[in-house]
Amino acid sequence: MFHVNRPGPFLERLKTSIIPNRIHVPSQIDEESLPLRIGTNVSIKKFNKFLEYKAPRGYKYQHDDNGNVFIVDMSNTEHARVAFTLGICFNAFNGPGIPAPNRPIVISTDTLHPSPVVSILRRRRKMAPDLAIAPNEPYVPKPTVPYPGPPPSDYNGNSHARIIVELGNHQSVRDWIAKCQLWLQVVYVRYVFAIKLHKPNNARDAQGRKYRAMTARLWTQGAGYREWDFGSIPRGGRIQRNRPIPTTGCIGPGLPAFVVNIPVNEIFFNPPTIPPPAGYIPIAPVGINPGANFTIDLYYIQQEVLMSQRN
Repeated sequence: MFHVNRPGPFLERLKTSIIPNRIHVPSQIDEESLPLRIGTNVSIKKFNKFLEYKAPRGYKYQHDDNGNVFIVDMSNTEHARVAFTLGICFNAFNGPGIPAPNRPIVISTDTLHPSPVVSILRRRRKMAPDLAIAPNEPYVPKPTVPYPGPPPSDYNGNSHARIIVELGNHQSVRDWIAKCQLWLQVVYVRYVFAIKLHKPNNARDAQGRKYRAMTARLWTQGAGYREWDFGSIPRGGRIQRNRPIPTTGCIGPGLPAFVVNIPVNEIFFNPPTIPPPAGYIPIAPVGINPGANFTIDLYYIQQEVLMSQRN
């Protein structure tokens, strides 16, 4: 077995700075180094090719108008388990025993979609959410016109996601919000549900788990957003000796103030024109109650994070 000496962090950064038009992902990335620039003077075309063929999974990439490429976030255990838990929530109406091709709702990860923003050279960056929830082909036909349509599609020509999920881990709050708002520029995106996991506190609860602030937002197309502070400690809360531990009130399951409901029928939003005609109501498949909701209990998300984080 051969041992290969890998370049240190300084040499990794040097490669990025002195070699233009090149994207270089270091062999080791520390979360404290984020956002980390990994490319300079990179065209949109080259960035898109990198995302599709070369980008290591588990990272979130960002390309700015100056040609810089950054890693802005990276996955870890709690990120992965929250994504899995949310996937279960959105799978609730697919029904047991239904073969995947016949399921009305498609749930996928890292699905590349074109950005709604067009550059001065008429190019679009590729972007991917943590989860994309879209209608399946038997219920909403695939677009016949390539992106941007109408209707819009992902890069494989499938129906564009109607619900987007973004999970911010080490990503800044500003970048987390900006990406969510970018998705909403596509009218077919009906909801963006997003969770931001803030840095754990050093203090621990009775089970030995570090206190942690968590924020959830639900953007509704054309109607603003709702926000929940649902961690085991409020965002910005301070734990002081001989003082009561501050709380968000998210202390058990089933609390109405911490339950998020998203209408299932919005998955099948497919108006004949944009903007949709007045009074248009998306029709869910037979067997799904038109008034049904995807239900996300934020207490369970909180507990999943506290149990799986490094304590």
